[in-house]
Amino acid sequence: MSIQTFSAQHRAVARLLATYLVASPVAHAQQAQSGSSPSSPQPATPIGGIDHAALAGSARASKLIGSKVYHGDISIGQIEDVLVDLNRANLIAVVLSVGGFLGVGDKLVAVPVTQIKVGPEAKFTTDLTREQMAAAPAFDFGKLQ
Repeated sequence: MSIQTFSAQHRAVARLLATYLVASPVAHAQQAQSGSSPSSPQPATPIGGIDHAALAGSARASKLIGSKVYHGDISIGQIEDVLVDLNRANLIAVVLSVGGFLGVGDKLVAVPVTQIKVGPEAKFTTDLTREQMAAAPAFDFGKLQ
């Protein structure tokens, strides 16, 4: 399986996961309300552990994938995927496509999420240079469990 095919599958999984995480509370709320009469709406009950302030500052994985990452004003790569630690419920890294031209000759590099910053107008930046990205080892999706 080629990296592009595998990456496309991961993008689809990320979109599905983001859609599920966003739509799941709505679907459950609709199921809970379907047994009641339309004249007596049930009040919404918040789900424990949801920090609404954090949600307001969050971004959907589907919007991250495909975004360019810049060092200064120079684009050094594009976000191809995000890696999530499901046991700890946090982001581990973003997988960038770097080098190459129009997708030819590029490689995938995992970058710790702490190395990526979000600036004004959702511009993703990093202090890493093109040279550092070129020297970084290629990321292999096959090593994931």
